[in-house]
Amino acid sequence: MSMRLSTVLVKRTVVPLLQTSRALHTREKSLVSVRADPAIVPPSLMSVLPAHHLTTKVIFDTHTTADFKYIWLRDNCQCPKCVDPSTKQKLVDSPALDLNIKPLSLNINGEGKLEITWSEDAGTHKSEYDPAWLFKYGQSFMQNNFASDSADMDIMPLRPEFELWDRTTIWSSFPEMSYNEMMESDSGLRQWLDMFYKYGVAVLRGVPTEAGKIVDVVKRFAYVKETQYGHIFDVINKPVEGSHLAYSGVALAHHTDMNYREKSPGMQLLHCLKANDPKMSDSDPGGRSFFTDGFRIASWLEENEPAAFHVLTSTPIRFSIKNEGRQYSALWPILCTNAEGDVTEVHYNNRTMKPLQAPTHVVTPFYHAYKLFSDKLRDPASCLEFNMVPGDLVAFNNRRVLHGRTSFDATRVDRHLQGCYVDIDEAFSKYDSLQTRFYRKL
Repeated sequence: MSMRLSTVLVKRTVVPLLQTSRALHTREKSLVSVRADPAIVPPSLMSVLPAHHLTTKVIFDTHTTADFKYIWLRDNCQCPKCVDPSTKQKLVDSPALDLNIKPLSLNINGEGKLEITWSEDAGTHKSEYDPAWLFKYGQSFMQNNFASDSADMDIMPLRPEFELWDRTTIWSSFPEMSYNEMMESDSGLRQWLDMFYKYGVAVLRGVPTEAGKIVDVVKRFAYVKETQYGHIFDVINKPVEGSHLAYSGVALAHHTDMNYREKSPGMQLLHCLKANDPKMSDSDPGGRSFFTDGFRIASWLEENEPAAFHVLTSTPIRFSIKNEGRQYSALWPILCTNAEGDVTEVHYNNRTMKPLQAPTHVVTPFYHAYKLFSDKLRDPASCLEFNMVPGDLVAFNNRRVLHGRTSFDATRVDRHLQGCYVDIDEAFSKYDSLQTRFYRKL
């Protein structure tokens, strides 16, 4: 099964599309005309006619057809009696509808819309359906699949393609912006969130090096998610028994955070308050931050080692941690997929992974797949690596992009980062609203 990357983070096709990876093609092509590209002419209705099994066949001028069930059309009437005009919440009581409902009349009206008159207990009810709306929500009927499992048809047109990246491609289009531009204009905020959405990582430069400034950044688009580590947390050498390894100078290999929770935070931010200037040292002082696109590694694995890909998507792994007297534990496969096989999340942390509990015949294949994935992950050609300097702030998708740091001597290196987590759907909600405004101006 080919892999398409979802969102809640889902990559979808438009003209032209995201990546050329074999694993990202089949379903996207069916949605090529759905996105809100101003260059795409909305489809028109050529004809509508009754079909078999309580269905109407709708023929568009794009040489495509879709069979809409009458019960579906009545349930999704868009008139003010059926959908609240302000909240867009559905007012129709779906279970109360007659499953065998049929229209009294069915035609294309003078405005080019599908117009249906229904017979109901209280008299008649008239519904109108815009052809663009029918085309957008008719994709699953055209393709005979579960479109809504992978794409929200309202949100998807507002979002661009994911850009899968390695070291070369990320440096050629580095996702960075100045703090002032992002904070002072909605266009700057939209562009920064756009980079974050596409690449899974985005950097701000020149953020004031004041404690708590990270909260002001988050308030531009969401709110801070409080965890067991507090509202915000300080990544600084903290030689206290039982404290997290992040608060020491040891190297932190590639990982995603908090896989041991019911749901790991989707967005993480780190703000550099203090760091040694690497230009002032004869040798690398250490403490370099690095990031890798887990979706790209998963795509590579599926294409080149499909058996290993299957193992990592189907083997549950226990992640657990005991930190400062608190115990957390959760079960996740390393690669999470939806019903269509789309990779939606990566859960990877060697430090919190507990002993594999699986049938004996699964053990060797798992370690083989785990090594393949890890080796590709740690390949320098896959990594974005740099020294964070005071004023840098990096945000990354914690369910897509793996992060880590090189070791450093805490007696020689003065390094202080502040971090926090954010519910990623809050960030994407703000992004979608800004995208809507942007498209309306075009």
